Amino acid sequence: MKADASLSLQSSRLQAPSPTAGGATAYADPLPALGPRISRLEIVDPETSFSQDEVLALLGMRGDEFAQRIFARCGVHRRRLSLSDDVLARTLQGRTTKVEDELFGYAVTAIERLQVDPREIGTVVTATLYSLGGPTLAHRLVDHFGMAPDTDKYHVVGVGCASAVPLMRLLGQSLRHHPGKLGLVVAAESMTGILMSACADDAKAKVVGSAIFGDGCAAALLADEPGAEGPEIVATKVHQIAGTLDAVSLELAPGDSYLHLDRDLPDVAAADLGELADDFLESAGVGRAGIDHWIVHPGGRRIIDCMQAALSLSDEDVAVSRDVLANHGNIGTPSIFYVLSQTIEQREPGPGERGLVVTVGPGITVGLMLLQW
Repeated sequence: MKADASLSLQSSRLQAPSPTAGGATAYADPLPALGPRISRLEIVDPETSFSQDEVLALLGMRGDEFAQRIFARCGVHRRRLSLSDDVLARTLQGRTTKVEDELFGYAVTAIERLQVDPREIGTVVTATLYSLGGPTLAHRLVDHFGMAPDTDKYHVVGVGCASAVPLMRLLGQSLRHHPGKLGLVVAAESMTGILMSACADDAKAKVVGSAIFGDGCAAALLADEPGAEGPEIVATKVHQIAGTLDAVSLELAPGDSYLHLDRDLPDVAAADLGELADDFLESAGVGRAGIDHWIVHPGGRRIIDCMQAALSLSDEDVAVSRDVLANHGNIGTPSIFYVLSQTIEQREPGPGERGLVVTVGPGITVGLMLLQW
């Protein structure tokens, strides 16, 4: 077993691969696991939904040949946004209170849907791509729900689409200090907050960023007690690709803002993904053939295409990711939770089935998380 191939949230009794009589490697099924489980998961969307043509019109890009081509080919059909002429008339700073209140509202609704007793929560981890607010979303939620004053609180910004793996790892580690308690993670995003109307000298990167992102929120409970239901987190890994800090960046100016995505991002992220995934799975005693559900980041059409090719996946393997992208867009921080939620709802994983979460975010950082039902 490779010492640095994966970092488990909690020790899991996994059997290492063993050679067969013919020299091939056989991957044994894991023994009963002891890791934390994602016991409940809820998704919340803004009320307003927009077609791509409607967003083009609102941003003043309708009639721009390049913008229309990008919007039509990016894999998004509709997305949820809190976008309006009033929002677009405000500066980035002028939107702050509205955006923070919307994120808080999404989070409250998602937590209420979890139907959890706030007294059972020992740690709250919240995350957004970009936030100007203080107190943080985590502090506001602890206060709103009357959680215990010694509740651990963490608010993470800037990790974006790669957030799921480090958030779950952080939450799992914190649970050790709160035996008998649940962990709560809230990933909330308002890409509306950085969308700006078109200008004559806009960079093409601004058009690309404006074409794919949506708003939304996911809330999940992590349980580390015997008898907990939901998929177990067997192991996790994050891998930052050197020299890629500029591939994903938030461009901010007094009168403009947008999320810059390098055109080579999908190819760079997928270049060594096959080997990275194989090493990760091997350390857990699993091969690619042992993965029943591929939970792939819906970052954009080319992101999904490149990951599908790198991992030799079928169209069916990535169908849920494409559906999430088509109907929600790339929701940033909570995006992979949307794919996980839809996978559970549509495919109903059975006991013993495994899923591999694959995320791509700023850095460029690839996240891997092995789940077992």
